[in-house]
Amino acid sequence: MTKEKTNPSEDLLIKYLTGLADAGDRESALTWIRQSPENRRYFDELKTTYELSKLPETADNYHTEAALLRVKLKHFRNVAETNQQSEIQNRRVFRLAIMKYAALIVFLLSLGFVGYRFLPDKPEAAANAVWNTIDAPFGSRARLTLNDGTKVWLNAGSQLRYAADFKKSNRKVYLNGEAYFDVAKDEKSQFIVSTPHLDVKVFGTQFNIKAYEDENTVQTTLVEGSVSIEGKGKLDKDFKKVILKPNESATYYIDLDKAITESRQYLNRDVEPAHKEKMEVLKDINPVVYTSWKDASWMIDGEALSSLAIKLERRYNVKMRITSKELNDYKFRGTIKDETLEQVLNIIKLSAPIDFKIENNNVELFENKSFKNSYDEMLMRNTEN
Repeated sequence: MTKEKTNPSEDLLIKYLTGLADAGDRESALTWIRQSPENRRYFDELKTTYELSKLPETADNYHTEAALLRVKLKHFRNVAETNQQSEIQNRRVFRLAIMKYAALIVFLLSLGFVGYRFLPDKPEAAANAVWNTIDAPFGSRARLTLNDGTKVWLNAGSQLRYAADFKKSNRKVYLNGEAYFDVAKDEKSQFIVSTPHLDVKVFGTQFNIKAYEDENTVQTTLVEGSVSIEGKGKLDKDFKKVILKPNESATYYIDLDKAITESRQYLNRDVEPAHKEKMEVLKDINPVVYTSWKDASWMIDGEALSSLAIKLERRYNVKMRITSKELNDYKFRGTIKDETLEQVLNIIKLSAPIDFKIENNNVELFENKSFKNSYDEMLMRNTEN
């Protein structure tokens, strides 16, 4: 491996791990990771270091940036030792890298800098505010405990940000993605989860919020206690404040017209739209279906392939393509524990006329025509009975 292949990807990998990479950066990072076993080992070491930094018991003493830099030093050492084509040049690069990163490590350790970064939040936030940012990249999940004792689980492809003086000034966090909160009770300080379109306000309760920036919905599911959901901005304040009770789930449609159009396209006929209001509340739901993604057993109940594929993409860090929209109609039930992606796809293959092909991190789902006829006959027999 040459230095030219290594250097340009360092910042990409850090951005990918911290969730700051855009679609183009993510694709570039994945391409680099697949180039060689050495690249994969380097990325795995970075990822392991990053995940360790988010464990609650090490949060006070674990220096994320310093540890990441140590891994990078190790990688540079391996590159220098294995590159025999220009030994002198590699030694010079290695020495420069050691000096540069060693200086940074000393500087970071002297500051006691633990994963904080200066990031602008909202227009109303102070320009010099210090933010703590926790990320769960695609293919991973994260768990942390905030200073007030609140426990948070982050699903794959999610980011949580909160001020360094959290609890001292307020208990407000900013979410992009999906998270489960077990909020510590504090009657004097309201806990607020802010998404680009909604604020969810509580004093002490357990609930789940799904607010990915690439989805047209914000979904809040309450397990116990109560939560208040309020819109933000001119376009999001056209509904009354919603108070959820336990075992209720509220879905907010960011663009209602788009949701109606997609619903009609999905059904391929002009029907009464399933979505009539910006905010829809389902009562008497089983919250486990909405929250079990964080547990050892992930429950799937009547999940359409179109939405299940998106969840599998995030969970296993792959890109899935469904070749025929007819496949979107199939729904699945079951429990996923420690199964690999291939094992999950084989279960799908056995339960519906669907086959798959995996190439690198790309998965193609297509119709299994030989199984289709017998599958339709089985459905007809079950309907008649």
